[in-house]
This record gives sequence, structure tokens and C-alpha cells, in this order.
Amino acid sequence: MKKYLFFTLTICFSIGIILSELLIPATNLRIIFFSLIILLFISLLKNNNRQNIITFLGISMILGYYIHQNYNRHSKIDFESVSRIHLLKVVYSSNSTEKYTNYVVKDIETNEQILLHIKPQQQILYPNDEIIILGEKREIQEPLNPYQFDYKRFLNRKRIYSQIFTNEIISIHKEGNGFRNWVAKSKVKIRKELTEQGYSLESRAIISSMLLGDRTELSQELNQSYVATGVVHILSISGLHVMMIYMILQFVLQPLLKLKQGRKIRIIISLIFIWIFAFYVELQPPVFRSALMITIYYISELLNRPKNIFHTLSLSAFIILVFQPNYLFDVGFQLSFSAVFFIVWLNPIFEYYWKVKNSFLKKIKIMIETSLSAQLGTLPISVLYFNQFSGLFLFGNLVLIPASFFMICGGIISILLIIFDLNIPIYTWIFNHFIYYSNQYIYWLANFKFIAKDVYISLFTAILIGVILYASKPLFLKKSKLALFVCLISLFLIQVERFHQINQLNHSNELIVFNQYKNSIIGIRNQRSLSILSENPLDEKTYNFTIKPYKIHERIKDVSFYSYDSDFKHQHFIKHPNSIETKSFKLLLNEEHSDIPFYVLIHQSNLYPFENNENLKRVIADASNYPSIVTELEKTSDSVLWKTSQQGYFSIKF
Repeated sequence: MKKYLFFTLTICFSIGIILSELLIPATNLRIIFFSLIILLFISLLKNNNRQNIITFLGISMILGYYIHQNYNRHSKIDFESVSRIHLLKVVYSSNSTEKYTNYVVKDIETNEQILLHIKPQQQILYPNDEIIILGEKREIQEPLNPYQFDYKRFLNRKRIYSQIFTNEIISIHKEGNGFRNWVAKSKVKIRKELTEQGYSLESRAIISSMLLGDRTELSQELNQSYVATGVVHILSISGLHVMMIYMILQFVLQPLLKLKQGRKIRIIISLIFIWIFAFYVELQPPVFRSALMITIYYISELLNRPKNIFHTLSLSAFIILVFQPNYLFDVGFQLSFSAVFFIVWLNPIFEYYWKVKNSFLKKIKIMIETSLSAQLGTLPISVLYFNQFSGLFLFGNLVLIPASFFMICGGIISILLIIFDLNIPIYTWIFNHFIYYSNQYIYWLANFKFIAKDVYISLFTAILIGVILYASKPLFLKKSKLALFVCLISLFLIQVERFHQINQLNHSNELIVFNQYKNSIIGIRNQRSLSILSENPLDEKTYNFTIKPYKIHERIKDVSFYSYDSDFKHQHFIKHPNSIETKSFKLLLNEEHSDIPFYVLIHQSNLYPFENNENLKRVIADASNYPSIVTELEKTSDSVLWKTSQQGYFSIKF
């Protein structure tokens, strides 16, 4: 316990944050704060070290609970306000789409953060710009289809609780200034200068993503190829890049070692530059984590204190979560910390069983060990969130990690040339070709398609995989019987959960009316087979965002597609031209009589007559209807009306 005390305290702090997330509505901050004071007082009275440790673990948990509660407190937003003119201050630009350029802004009057959607081809906005816009404040919509990404929760964790759509900016009330404003403008200027100096689109994209923290110029094809080969972390600013930049700084500042306190001066200057870079890329979680870890580690060295990587990692996480408790639920934060933890935790296993004497092969071995440890450590998180895992990561990392070092070196030189207004065409040509051939290797590797897609694991399974990985070290190094028992029990529980889920699916059927604008989609799941009926053919985007999440989470093996007007007989239902019939109910798609319990689906604004008797269970209006049709239904069938555009998908188990 004492050896990993800070690690344990950080875990308890995180548990407090998780409990706060789960129990947010029923919390009284004053009671929590009072409990915190009492525990702290008890710990001071106790002399027993063991009791002190337990007390401090309790304090850590309550502190996490309190800080998360306090961080997420916000006033109720009035969405009924008649005011449509807003004075807003730009905080930062957000991910844009084809339809809208997005910014996170702050309402100067209420001080609340808002997601602003502006029609493209408007003036570019920068942090601290104050603008006047005309638009209606709206609530962020919850997911309306099963297993869809919860964008509302994602934004709420960034303390954004409303959004505004506008066609144009009325006026720039005041142009911004300050560090963040300068940073944003400098990034635009650097990208413009890179274009003028002849850097290719791929070269600009690599420099922007690795050194500027901006991935807007990355093509979808390139990004997907990096994902397929398991090296997408190369394209984002990560701890790996920060460590590489630190190594470059240490090399450049090597002449300082000739001074009396040269070693200390070199470390301090390097750390200052690392933090300047961290603030320049807006303290993204992996950069913040890495900068903190490097700082804590080398300050320990400067103070001649013993260095413990687990304490360094834990302290970094603790500091981040104190200021940004919602980062605990950020995928980047989870991937970053799990990768570093398991690199340190699992590497000794490889060191013990795989010994190499040749110095060159030893470097290759270290890269393989690090890549395997990081990939295994992030496996449960990657599969949980992204439902896929690449088997090509080792071949990708062996080439791209060394290549990324030269990419960063080359990118820094390119930016320095722009700063000093120098243009060296031969250097630009060399850099462009280096990036081109690096990416060609990734494109070639991605063609092997050795990737497991549409893989589903539950949160429970992901945690158990993490437990197995944690227990692997004592199992392989100490031959621990307890670790073996933990691994076997975890594997058994994973299989039990999987068997339970599949057994439930094999003994159930479900009909779903999906929420989809301009189209009408019905899904009928029979055990682990899915039949999709749609008014119009499904495009790739609709399939990926509406059907695919359901297919993955329900472990669907086969998907069949039919049109609304098709007529066929299935093992579990009959599709008539105007209805879908099962043994227990009918779903009417058009005017038709029913002697059994029935549901009415109004779609494509076709308000057909239907019998309003005791057999009528629900009237479902999907999102393909005009608002006037829904209004008419509210007048005649409001008590049984289900509106998918507001209430989400409609499901019938049978």
C-alpha cells in the first residue's frame, strides 16, 4: 500500500468523480464538504498509520466527489427567452462540418458557454473576438437512436449546455487580443506560409497535426489508413511527441553542460519550452499529461529525490483531475494514461523472457516491447469506444515511430524557416517526399485489412481485461497463484457475461422505428439477424450513424435490406404491402384493418385514416413528417402519440 500510496489515492479520487457522475441529482455540496472536514479532523487525531491511510483514502474519494460536483454546477438555462440577438465572446474553434463552421463561445451577459454553428464562408473568428449574432438558443439534443454517440453528454462534460444556429454574423463588436488570439492567428499564418513555400497537402497536414494541434487538413483517406494500421496516435499530439521534442531540446542545449550548473540549467530551459509548447497547443490532455510527467520527473532529479514512475504518473493524473475532473471521461485522457501505465507495468515481463545482447537489435526489441505493451494496455479502451482493433500496429509502429521523430524534427525546421522568412526549395522537396513515402507505406500496409471491426465488449468486460493485464505481471514474474486465480476468474466472468448476453438475444425479437430525417427506417431483429426496411435506399452515412451502432451492440450476424413496399414472409413476421404482422401485433404502414393489437406508423407526411379503438396501442410519427402533420396528430391522438423527432426511436419487444 505504501509503495503505491499516491497511485491508490488517485484511484480513490477517480472513484469519487465516478460516484459524483452517477449520483449528480441527489447531492448536497455542504454535506460533502462537512464530511471532508470531519474526516480530515479524525485523521489528525489518529496515531495509527494504517487507520490514517484508510482515512486519507476516504478523504481522497470524497474530495473527488466534491470537486466534480462543484466543477459541473451550472444555472438552469432559459430556452424560452424571446431574445434572439446575442453578444458573444469566442473561446475557441470547434470541429466543423460541411454545413457549419463551429465555435465554442461565451455569452457575455450570462457567462455560459455555448456551441455556435455558423454557415460556412463567413469571416474567420479567433479567440476573444466579440461578435453580435442573430439566432435562437436551443437545447442540445440527446441521442434519438439506440447506442448512438451521446453528443449532449460529451458537450456537457465540456460545460457546454446550449447551442445557437445562425446564418451570419451581424458585426464584429470587438476584435480579440491576448495569447490565445495570437496563437490561433499564428497557426493560420503558418499554414498559409507552408502552402506558399510549396509544402504538399499531406506535409501541411502532418505538421499541423503534430506540432500545431490542428487536424483540419487531414484527409479522411489518410486518417482511415492510419486507423487501420493502428498508428493513428502518430497523427495526434501525444506524449510520444512531447518526449521527442524534449529530447531534441536536450540535444540542442548540450553546450550548456560545459557550465558549472549546466545540467540543471539545460533541464530548466527544456521544461520552460515544453510548457510553452503545451500552452501553444491548448493543453490537450496527452500533452498536459506528458508535460506534467516530464516536469515532475526532472524536478525530482534536480532535487536529488528518488524517482518513481508510478508516483509521477499518479501525481500527473491527480493534478489534471483536480483542475479538470471531467477529463476522467475523456477518451484521450484514458488512452494516454493507460498506455504509459502498461508500458511501465508490462515491459519487465518482456525484459525477463526476451534477452538480446546486440545493441542494434536491443533498440528494435525496446520498440517492439513498448509498442506491444502500449497496444495491450489500450486494447480494452479502444475496443470499448471504437469497436475495432488493428493487428498491423506492430508493423506500423516499427516504421512510423522512428519516422515520426524525423517528421517532428523536419516540422520544427519548417516552422523556424517560416519564422525567419527563409525559403529553401530543396529542403521543402526532401520533406514532401519523406512524408509522401511514409504515408505510402501506411497506405500499402492498410491494404492487408488485418483489422477486427465491429467488435463489441461491455464496460464490465473492458474492466476485466484490464484486471487480467494488471495481474499478468505477478503471474509471469512471480508465478503468483493469486494472480493466476484472478486471471481465470476474470476470463470465466467474461465468458459468463457473453453467454448471458447471447442467450438473451437468441430468445428475443424486437421491432424498432428509427429516427431518421427525410427517410423512414424500420429494423426487425430476430435473435441475431436484422431486417432493415426503408422508404429510400440507405446511404453510407445513414448506415454508419443509425444502423451500425445497433448492429454492433446487439451482436448482429446478418443484415438484410428491403423496401417499404416489399411483400414477403419471414420466419418470425410477415411483410404485407401496407403492414408488418407478427403473432402478437401489427404495425400499419398505410390504411388497413386489424383484428389484433396494432401500432400505426405515420411516415413521409402520409396522414392516412386508421381505426381508433381498444386495439390501438400507439401512433408513431417518425422524423420524415412535416411539422404540420405532427401538429394534426397531436390534436387527434395525443394520448397515444410517439414523436421520434423528440422522444427518439420506438421499440416493440415480441
